[in-house]
Amino acid sequence: MKQLISFVLCSILAMNLFAQSDTTKVKIAKKNVVTVVEDGKTTHVKVGNDRGVEVLTDDWGDTTHVRVGRRTFKVIDDGNGTYVKVDKEEKQKKWTGSFNPHWAGLEFGMNMYRQTDYSLYNHFGPLVPEDFMDLNYGKSITVNLNFAEWAFKNEAKTFGLVTGLGLSFMDLTFDQPITITKAGGEGIIMPVSLDPDGLKKTKLSISYLTAPLLLEVKTPLRMGSSRLYLAGGVIGGLNIGSHTKYKYRKDKEKARSNFNLNQFKYDLTGRIGFGDFCIFVNYGMTPLFKSDRGPELVPVTFGFSFPNI
Repeated sequence: MKQLISFVLCSILAMNLFAQSDTTKVKIAKKNVVTVVEDGKTTHVKVGNDRGVEVLTDDWGDTTHVRVGRRTFKVIDDGNGTYVKVDKEEKQKKWTGSFNPHWAGLEFGMNMYRQTDYSLYNHFGPLVPEDFMDLNYGKSITVNLNFAEWAFKNEAKTFGLVTGLGLSFMDLTFDQPITITKAGGEGIIMPVSLDPDGLKKTKLSISYLTAPLLLEVKTPLRMGSSRLYLAGGVIGGLNIGSHTKYKYRKDKEKARSNFNLNQFKYDLTGRIGFGDFCIFVNYGMTPLFKSDRGPELVPVTFGFSFPNI
């Protein structure tokens, strides 16, 4: 019975084929739709491409192989009778190097201090306002433009090691009517009182070149076509410029200096998001100013980002 089925299958295909000596093909638009190959020992019928259907039978019809995709069904007729054996090919794993990380994009955050210490100014007494660099949080904003990213992923594309480059523009807007300067031009950071009448804004602005090292994990949780992802790691920063600025209704003043700021910083970061939106916290680990050259202030930034825009 099995031999009859194999014979009928090959006969039906052969009725519509253009015959050659050992190989017979059916073509549509120059593409092989059906190929039959006979070599005297086996008959091989292939329908479609490598992921299509193949039927292979030997000359005596003892064994017929039927492959559909990665599964192979072997119909074996021997002294023990006729039985079917099913095998499955291992899926070929390819390293493409591609991974969709969530670093590059635009970020907005609010700055505050997670640690403050003004003990350096204790001996100045009332000459120095208490906690003179307190912030107006609503106006202390960070804007990050992350313009490059690279990722090294696992083969299943469920997690990856992410790095890249970005620019960070941090504004620390003072809550008191002061600006800051270096005492004597090279000394410690000191506050300078400003006339509060008509003062609209006074701030310290710092620019950084940033580079992250993040581990990003895609979870099974979904929202529509987007998956929930988690990321954490460290972001290094190189100070590339700073200035103070205060503004009145009809006047403004801007002064550039290094203000005893640390040249390098690093933040711990944690991120969670769906698709092209995430929230993050950058937890500063480096004081804003050099040791004993200003108040000991360690920033922290809470914000949201639009990666892959």
